[in-house]
Amino acid sequence: MKRFKDFILGFSIAAILFSVSDVNAADVLKNIQVFFKDMPVYVEGIRAELTQKPMLYNGTTYLPMRTVAQILGKNVLYDEKTGSIYIYSEGNEPVINMNQQKESNKVNDAEFVLYNIKIGDNKEHVINELGNPDRQDASEYGFTWFIYNKDYKNYIQVGIKDGKVVGLYTNSASWQSKKGIKFGSTGAAVKKAYGEPLTYIQKGNVRYMLNTDTKEANTFLIDDAYVTLFYDLHQNQTVTSILIIEKKTEHSLNSFYGKASNELVKAYEMQIFDLANSVRVRNGLKPFVWDDQAAKSSLLHSEDMSKNNFFSHTNLKGQSPFDRMVAQGIKYSLAGENIAAGQTNAIYAHEGWMNSEGHRKNILGAFERLGVGVCFGGEYKIYYTQNFYTPR
Repeated sequence: MKRFKDFILGFSIAAILFSVSDVNAADVLKNIQVFFKDMPVYVEGIRAELTQKPMLYNGTTYLPMRTVAQILGKNVLYDEKTGSIYIYSEGNEPVINMNQQKESNKVNDAEFVLYNIKIGDNKEHVINELGNPDRQDASEYGFTWFIYNKDYKNYIQVGIKDGKVVGLYTNSASWQSKKGIKFGSTGAAVKKAYGEPLTYIQKGNVRYMLNTDTKEANTFLIDDAYVTLFYDLHQNQTVTSILIIEKKTEHSLNSFYGKASNELVKAYEMQIFDLANSVRVRNGLKPFVWDDQAAKSSLLHSEDMSKNNFFSHTNLKGQSPFDRMVAQGIKYSLAGENIAAGQTNAIYAHEGWMNSEGHRKNILGAFERLGVGVCFGGEYKIYYTQNFYTPR
């Protein structure tokens, strides 16, 4: 059973964030300076979602060819033998040397490719495409999440085990499946593309039932992987994010929850922080600043709920979230709290909050700081707390 609650008190403020970053590059001949900027690109009057920022050099704006092709709804292939680049529409694939294009064809055959990464790719390919991860997190499956959070607009998690990609998650707006499902697709379109979702996952002699009473998510078995599409109920049940777990990896988890550890707790806490920030940036809002005092207040409350088997914003001593924040030395002009219990991991906790109006308002609210605390145990197996505030 999963539970959610939210709480808010104070007055609202507004903040605007604008930033421009620059990168210096050098070679053996000369130094050059290029600038990467968040400039809008419009295609026939519609603003395009970019996977990479435009680059300015010597008064000219450059975009990677693959990015331009994706904006125009095209595919890109590179023929290593001839050095040729092909840009083409679905159904008009070029006739080229099949041996040379074996790996490219694998990419095209995959239903889901996120930022040019798919299940089964090797770790070196991930690093070549995305760079070294900004953080590495534990997972309930035993694999390592490569977290890419430097640009929240293009937030992605890549699960790596034994040098291979076994998991993927993103809540960015910059992906599209081979059948055209993407951020913003309707639940009806998803079912038209992939049929009826699974109601359970069979692992050995045990059936792990999926929640079929909600319109919040659908899970499908596609290309030997379990693909879960999460929906935003406040946006007419449209796709808001995607989680992909390799079939063998999913079947290796003989429970709904991973084995409790300090590493997994920390991973969930940081992922909940990142997920809140990525969805804020997607909505044009300033990301939260991590706050250790709020994290301590959150952790103590999650531990208290777990140990004493209750689920409430008010603890058994009668202390409210604001009493508990003040006890940690927090001075606020605006403060709020979200709690949840029973969700299998940070992703499910976040997506559940986003489909609850009060929790959603907190995550997308006018707070400046956020701390997160997670604790395993108790009646609901795991407890999550978010404490938000704006300093006084």
